Amino acid sequence: MQLQSNQPTPVHVPTVRQEPYWKWFLRKLLVMNIGLLVMSLGIVSTIRANIGTGPWDVLHVGLTLHVPISFGLASQLVGLVVLVAACLLARSWPTIGCLINIVMVGFYCDWMFPFLPAPDPYVWRVVEFLIGILLIGYGVGLYIASRLGAGPRDWMMLTICQKTGIEVRWVRTIIEVSALGVGIALGGPFSFGTILFSLTIGHPTQWGIKWAAHAFGPFVERREYGT
Repeated sequence: MQLQSNQPTPVHVPTVRQEPYWKWFLRKLLVMNIGLLVMSLGIVSTIRANIGTGPWDVLHVGLTLHVPISFGLASQLVGLVVLVAACLLARSWPTIGCLINIVMVGFYCDWMFPFLPAPDPYVWRVVEFLIGILLIGYGVGLYIASRLGAGPRDWMMLTICQKTGIEVRWVRTIIEVSALGVGIALGGPFSFGTILFSLTIGHPTQWGIKWAAHAFGPFVERREYGT
């Protein structure tokens, strides 16, 4: 007669381990750079359309009229100033994504300028300008979806939204109009397209943020593996 053991049968408890940090970071970095590239393509498109640039770009171009620097470098310098202001408003240090934004947007813009067309018929200039606005909005959504941190201008925008409860589209519009005033004072290019950009950019930005969060949110999550 065999005696049954009273000891419980060992239960295998699966262990969960996360993927290496560097793989997770590289996926996020990829999404962010795609977003910055798309946004830069939109910026250059609006400038090439030659019907007025976006408010920040009125400021950047205005700087180049007074200081012998490229458009991209002007964008980087303004970004540093906005970065300091955003740090003070948010009471925190910038993320690595914020620093990458400042460097890469200026670089991408200077790199793309020779390759984008400047159409002659007015109707095609308007089309290029409108496409540029959409690209900027969706580019912003993509790099924010990477969760590496917003750029200095968008970090300021999101911080104001969090502190006031005002929707992204309205805060973005207020910031753009304020930058425009400084750009005009410096002699930057102001025209019909500038007004159109200021009044509409908030909407594709909000659409882009929602779309990218849904489309790329799972891709930038850190993966876990069971054993």
